[in-house]
Amino acid sequence: MPEKGQFTTGKTALLLSVAGIIIGGPLVALMGIIFAVTMTLLLVASPLFIIFSPVLFGAACVFGLVMLGLAAAGAMAVVGVSAVAWVLRPSYASGRGIQFQSDKLIDSGGGGGGGVEQEKDWAGYIQQRPLTTHEL
Repeated sequence: MPEKGQFTTGKTALLLSVAGIIIGGPLVALMGIIFAVTMTLLLVASPLFIIFSPVLFGAACVFGLVMLGLAAAGAMAVVGVSAVAWVLRPSYASGRGIQFQSDKLIDSGGGGGGGVEQEKDWAGYIQQRPLTTHEL
């Protein structure tokens, strides 16, 4: 590169132009070949797309439904793992030390034979107790 205030000689400009043609010429030619091949393939494939469009549309619908089903299954797996993790999470709120959430549910009358009164007490406890930040 010439310094500021210096002029480029004709020889330098000629050498730079030749270098640009040597480097850029094959790239432009390759771009033209790729464009021609792409247009040829598009012209050949267009009638095939029109002929097979009902099959392609049906396949696209099936593929979309499969993706939707996989997304739903993944969401259900996350919810299931979260529920299991919540049940197995230790709770330090009891006075007896570590007690798991499943033990609380069983102790509260969830099939343990505690009676209607114990279930009402548990429902009142849930409604009145403030939520802590780790439960949100």
